[in-house]
Amino acid sequence: MSGISNMKNSNVSEKSKGVLIFAKNTETIDYVAIARRAEQLINHYLNLPVTIVEPTVESTTNVRYNIDSNKFEQWNNSGRYQAYELSPYDQTILLDSDYLVMDDNLLKILEVTDDYKIAGSNDYINQPTSNSIGKYSLESLWATVIVFNKTPKSKMLFDLVKRIEKYYAYYSKLYNFPRGNYRNDYAFTIADNMLNGYIQDSSNYIPWAIKTVNQQVNNIVLRDNQLIIKTKDQGYVIPKQNLHIISKEFLLSDQCEQLIKEATNA
Repeated sequence: MSGISNMKNSNVSEKSKGVLIFAKNTETIDYVAIARRAEQLINHYLNLPVTIVEPTVESTTNVRYNIDSNKFEQWNNSGRYQAYELSPYDQTILLDSDYLVMDDNLLKILEVTDDYKIAGSNDYINQPTSNSIGKYSLESLWATVIVFNKTPKSKMLFDLVKRIEKYYAYYSKLYNFPRGNYRNDYAFTIADNMLNGYIQDSSNYIPWAIKTVNQQVNNIVLRDNQLIIKTKDQGYVIPKQNLHIISKEFLLSDQCEQLIKEATNA
């Protein structure tokens, strides 16, 4: 495929369902290694083939605050619109590399998706969150998890995201939000809004919130179908579920490797 480097393709066959993960290393974070760890959980809980890819489109100059180093560092998140053409599957679960699959609920979303579904809400581990993309604008969707079929409507969604990424400065003014870093969350929110007649149609949303651990993580332990999460300052006990982990240092740690072994009975 033009413009795409297929870095890793595990167990791809004639199956029509699979998982796609974008992973592009930065100067400080090995996102490919993180994606390969995520792949182990996907194989175990979803029993689906996984394709890990690096888009070769030129990255915009983004920086994001690293909660582990307490510094602003390089952030490569361009080219997510390529997922439609990139995916070798008829039905695709598109995930961020830092999303740990700990159950099979995404398979249920595949079963009820006609065109696409996007995560419609996000709860931080320590509090619910609501994130508008502008003071008087739309509630943000979350591109961390997207499920889509190869349909004309889904193609239009990704084509719109491509246009929004290219003209992000214009859309930031149109939707009244600070330009700042390019965000896939905002681009998919706007594209979905446009595609559905400028309304937010909750039928396109995944019907549960992403659970995000937005703090520096010391350890996560699986015990009796619960997750014991120890952050730098606090501890939490929650039911075993999928987790979006912001602490990349944890995702590359021996503690994360042990969590994966516990979760997969390896």
